[in-house]
Amino acid sequence: MAIVKMYKVLIIGMESQKAEVLEKLLDVGVLDISDLSGVALQEEWNRLVDGDGQEREVEILESDIGKVEYALEYLSLYDKRRKGLFEPKRIVEAGVCEEIARNKEKLLSAVEEINKFDEKFAQLKKEKNRLQNLIDALEPWKASGIPLDLASTKTTGIMFGVIPAVKNIEQVIGDIGKEVQECFIEIVSADRDQAYLQVVFHKSREEELVELLKQKNFNRVVFDLQGTAAENINLLKLKITEIEKKHQELTKEIFKYASMIEDLEALYDCLGILRDKKDVLKRLVKTDKAFMLEGWVPEPSLESFKSKMESVSRGDCIFYVREGKKEEEGYPILLENSRFVKPFELVTEMYSLPKAYEIDPNPLMAPFFAAFFGLMVSDAAYGLLMALGAMLVLYKFKPEGVFRKIASLLFWGGIFTFIWGALFGGWFGDAVEIITSGRFKIKPLWFNPSEDPMRLLIWSFVFGVIHLYVGMGIKGYNLAREGKAKDAILDVGSWYVFLTGLFMLLAGGLIAAIGKYMAIGGVILLVLTQGRHEKNIIKRLFKGVGSLYNTVGFVSDVLSYSRLLALGLATGVISSVVNTMGTMLGFSIPGIILLTVAFVIGHLFNLLINTIGAFVHASRLQYVEFFGKFYEGGGKPYKPFKINTKYINIVDGRKS
Repeated sequence: MAIVKMYKVLIIGMESQKAEVLEKLLDVGVLDISDLSGVALQEEWNRLVDGDGQEREVEILESDIGKVEYALEYLSLYDKRRKGLFEPKRIVEAGVCEEIARNKEKLLSAVEEINKFDEKFAQLKKEKNRLQNLIDALEPWKASGIPLDLASTKTTGIMFGVIPAVKNIEQVIGDIGKEVQECFIEIVSADRDQAYLQVVFHKSREEELVELLKQKNFNRVVFDLQGTAAENINLLKLKITEIEKKHQELTKEIFKYASMIEDLEALYDCLGILRDKKDVLKRLVKTDKAFMLEGWVPEPSLESFKSKMESVSRGDCIFYVREGKKEEEGYPILLENSRFVKPFELVTEMYSLPKAYEIDPNPLMAPFFAAFFGLMVSDAAYGLLMALGAMLVLYKFKPEGVFRKIASLLFWGGIFTFIWGALFGGWFGDAVEIITSGRFKIKPLWFNPSEDPMRLLIWSFVFGVIHLYVGMGIKGYNLAREGKAKDAILDVGSWYVFLTGLFMLLAGGLIAAIGKYMAIGGVILLVLTQGRHEKNIIKRLFKGVGSLYNTVGFVSDVLSYSRLLALGLATGVISSVVNTMGTMLGFSIPGIILLTVAFVIGHLFNLLINTIGAFVHASRLQYVEFFGKFYEGGGKPYKPFKINTKYINIVDGRKS
């Protein structure tokens, strides 16, 4: 349970062997290749070696990969295969990339065509929306029998327009007709906001009529269309029907491309492998006839690496392997932990991996994270559901990588949630008691936090102090390991004495009396030692006295653990509310339906929201309170040069 020891590998070979060496390294898949591009820029090296990057080729491959990815995302809408969330990668035979390479141009041409479908569909949608908007604009004029392009006859003029809707609209129109008798105003239609009018008038009264209409907030509407509104609406609907037919034709056409999904998935992964091969070249340096690369191999893989590389090393290649120095820049971090601890590496990875010279915090952090997570959810039934669900995912779908860690973390979180839930008596909250009207009740093995929240608050602080003490202890261990035993005693031991003495004062009696002397002794130690690096005795004392202010920070850290109480109570309170709502209608048929719906939806929501909250806040307690006591982080993750695929697993006899 530690950071895996790494061995540094130096390979120098002839340029003619480079492709073979890289191909072999890719197959073996354990060498984390270091970046030597900076070496070529150093004054003592730049006359001897050059970089070996192929940036242009990488850019082209990246572009092709992006196009294929976009095409696959688009085709996924038409993929008839039923793939689960944790569906394993499709297994293909060796040589698939050679086959893909032969059909590359044909496949990329298909990708281009697929990516054009999106534009075609977008154009059809845009045109359909335009036509539909025009239909909506014409709909109020549908009852008009006057052609929209008819503006006048020999003696009359015609206007279309709208005025704000008012209750006495008929009277308003009548008043205008009385003023200008040589006109006919008809309400074609009306809605809540406005009335749609068509006005026929004698040309001799146009100016007077327009002025009167303007006073009534009349807005003229002009159409760039021929024929009546109804005729135009029918014509536009026919055009929409044509667009829908084109849409169906395109859909049928794209379904033909859906049969190529597996080939495109293979193309995506094969292009990615080729990209990685080209991209790794920029980490190498070369001369006209030779190349050099460096990398790191984990100790468990070292012997296998040596044996598999023997076929290459028999040529003109030079292989030099030595134990890596943890102080070296670029020492990659690979963690090796037990099955219990492994999932919790995810929490540390989200924060930062340890530096090579630090200890792996996960074995000590994992039990606290699991315990705090369980305490914040704290319902035995929720814990069982979580653990069983995670177990089902792990054993049926066999997820890999991050997904496996998440499922495993939820499994252990469910186990601890079940334990805390049983201790606190939470089984879907108080569902049993409410549903049975108090006749049955599952008693807590310890106590019910809802009935005694102060007790849980005190225990939350106790757990917090233990957590912080462990963090301080790791700091002391780190100092001692670095040969600073004196600093470990003075900077950590003194605080243990002082803080423990303060806590003992709360107990009263003989314990408090002993605690008083421990606290006094701790204060004296801190004042005399925390400024010991200062030469001036006055500064030394002031710094020692000032160090006591850190007590406030420690107390503040302890108070942060009150979130254990807050989230633990939240789970129980929401559960009780859900149960109460579900039994509002009693045990009639409607009541049973309500209970079922409220129970399923309410508890599922409660489980999800509190699981997320527990993960976030348990992580926060590790990152801020725990890691803040001893952890630096910033390690570089171990990233071996190997075949990385998203959709396929290539079965190769050379790896058997």
